[in-house]
Amino acid sequence: MGQGLARTRALEIVSLTKHQFYHKSNGKKPGRKKSSTTKQKTNEELFEVSNESVVEVMKEINSDPDTQCGYKRMCAMLMLLGFYINKKKVQRLMSENHMLSARVKPSSRTYAKYRIVTPSGPLELLEMDIKYVWVESARRSAYILTVIDTFTRVVLSWQVGFTMKSTQVQKMWEEIIVNYLQRHDMLNRKIIIEVRNDNGPQFKSGVIQAFFRENYLNQVFTHPYTPQENGHIESFHKILSEALEPAYWSLMDLEARLAKFYEAYNNVRVHASVASLPPQLFWDAWNEGLVDRIELPKKKIKFKLKCSHQNLSGIMNLRETSCNKNSAEHTDLTEESEPEINRPAILLKPSV
Repeated sequence: MGQGLARTRALEIVSLTKHQFYHKSNGKKPGRKKSSTTKQKTNEELFEVSNESVVEVMKEINSDPDTQCGYKRMCAMLMLLGFYINKKKVQRLMSENHMLSARVKPSSRTYAKYRIVTPSGPLELLEMDIKYVWVESARRSAYILTVIDTFTRVVLSWQVGFTMKSTQVQKMWEEIIVNYLQRHDMLNRKIIIEVRNDNGPQFKSGVIQAFFRENYLNQVFTHPYTPQENGHIESFHKILSEALEPAYWSLMDLEARLAKFYEAYNNVRVHASVASLPPQLFWDAWNEGLVDRIELPKKKIKFKLKCSHQNLSGIMNLRETSCNKNSAEHTDLTEESEPEINRPAILLKPSV
């Protein structure tokens, strides 16, 4: 092997297995010593160079921040330089010379397992994200934070400002808890609420993660560069982009436009994914039992209205509609089962 014979062929000649060849001593038999040299091919010739020389080459590679790497990539770079060396030896030499970086501590964050999600009811899966719009007078972009219910497509809350810190995010979620989650008694109904968001600093801060845990909200992060895992809010942002101008003169102008848009989106604009109804009207129809949820292949769902759209025309309160034979039954059931709003259902800590 020292003269260039392949290791596999040499072991076949002497009838040794790789295990026997690399066997380490258990204290009773002498083991194989660590090699002090490394082979390098230069100008079609094979030389033995000291491990110290190899270490100097590795130090030179890591001195450049553009080529700095771990032992696996280092091994590949050394082989390109003509060294006959494997990953284990590179790792040993880098470890002995304190060249290995500390291992990154695994993140405590929970990441999304599925890209396609099919909640069975309202408020089970909520998504939030931030969009940027240029404000000319301030010569900077404003943040637009939106939280959407993926089942009904209703926008639960939104904020706009030149900053979007974790305290602002927490305050908005406190309002969502009071106005929606407590109102629908989600905690006592034992419904697991999932909140999806990307890895923005506002969302992954310790304050927000602790706040969600204390309020029994399961925060899930999307993987980097995978916006499809937060597809509902991304699709909403496309609708929002088409409705907004590229830039606004002042933050007040932008806020006024957003208020008008969100009102129309929730209550007027028809959404094809929710039985071709406005999101809020769809939510009311679902609560009254006027919508069927149909499961399709590949974890997809669609909704079908049990009555015609004409029967819902001009009706703001679906409890007055007669388009379904069971409408009276749904009315009584809804009125009897509606929880008290003032009764706390989810722990809510005031923002500091």
